[in-house]
Amino acid sequence: MIAIAVMLTPTLNTYLQQRSNIASLKADIVAEQEQQKDLQNQISRWNDPAYVKQQARDRVNMMMPGETGYWVYGGSSTPAAPQEAGTSANPDSLPWVDGLWQSILRSATE
Repeated sequence: MIAIAVMLTPTLNTYLQQRSNIASLKADIVAEQEQQKDLQNQISRWNDPAYVKQQARDRVNMMMPGETGYWVYGGSSTPAAPQEAGTSANPDSLPWVDGLWQSILRSATE
């Protein structure tokens, strides 16, 4: 009995390690499938023309022909609501267009 137990111990250890690896890989597969679903949802949103227009408006301040855009510089003495937007002191949280504009202003004053 002892000889059989000694002979089966490495095999049992290998079996348990492989079962653990299989469980880990299955969890990875599930996570990757969820990520794939999210990416598919993003692709389907980008295929919607209304979503593309909204993103163009928000990200690069594009307008449709005939629309009038306004840039408001400065600010009122009392803001309407606190926002977590970036400032020139913290350009990392600025939208990329505003960050570009701030860097142009900084380079012009230097």
